[in-house]
Amino acid sequence: MSMHLFAPLPADCDTEYRHAFWGRMFGRMVQGAREKKSCSVEAAAQLAGMTTAEWEAVEAGQVPETRVRLQALAAGLEMDMRQLGPLVLFCREAWGL
Repeated sequence: MSMHLFAPLPADCDTEYRHAFWGRMFGRMVQGAREKKSCSVEAAAQLAGMTTAEWEAVEAGQVPETRVRLQALAAGLEMDMRQLGPLVLFCREAWGL
């Protein structure tokens, strides 16, 4: 997926909307990474030590609130934080950073 296809959100866009937009973007990228590895939601959640519902919530746009949860997510994708970091940085507005 080419990222240059996305226009930036307007500067006056509501903060809650921005968080939700970037949370969904993060979730779609997590889903893409999982699917690229041909891994089911259930298997990724198990590797992450999460329930299937927790993993599905991330893919739907609910961003992990702590570094520990991000590390668990990385484990579910069979990545380390150095690999997941650029994705988090790209979608940093999901966390309000």
